[in-house]
Formats: sequence, structure tokens, C-alpha cells
Amino acid sequence: MSEMKRVGYGYVCSTERSIIEELSREEKHMHAIIYTKPNCAKCRMTSNLLSRAMPVQTIMADEQDYARFRKQGYKSMPVVTVYKPDGTRDQWCDMRTDKINQYKEAD
Repeated sequence: MSEMKRVGYGYVCSTERSIIEELSREEKHMHAIIYTKPNCAKCRMTSNLLSRAMPVQTIMADEQDYARFRKQGYKSMPVVTVYKPDGTRDQWCDMRTDKINQYKEAD
């Protein structure tokens, strides 16, 4: 089982935590982590569009991730988390063009 750790913006697994820490050192801008599933067109499209506005890291979700997302009330993929420079985050599931456009316009 992946160890979850409490950080300033919630609980994250060790994989996600290491990606966040690496990206935070590299950039002082927004960045996104997108959990995807195999052969998911919405996942690919979300990743492609959002990567035009900020650095994006994709993670292929596993059963533990699916269970965690279900507990958070998410019922579709991808699951997107945008980490902002001020330490806050924005999280959603499914392909949300309104959210993607919001970040593309902010760039």
C-alpha cells in the first residue's frame, strides 16, 4: 500500500509527493498532476490542453488511486490537481474544458 502523507494541501501518496517536490524546486509557477487510465481519450486531451498552460505530469492510476478517488467523490477520469505557487490547489475529475480554459487564459 502506498504510504499517504499529510502535506499543506492534503494527503498525497509518495509518488505524487516526490513529483510535487521536484516540480516545486524547478518552477515557481503552477503545475499539474493528472491521474489517467489506459486508452482514455479524455485523459490524453486534458493532458495535451493543460500542458499548453503549465508543466504537467501524468500518472497512470492504479487500484489504490481509484479507491482514493472514489472516497473523494470522483467518478470519472482523469483526476486533475493544479498546484498553485501560493500553496493552494484546484482539483477536479473528467475533462473540464471550462477549468482548462481558465488556466490557459491565466498564463
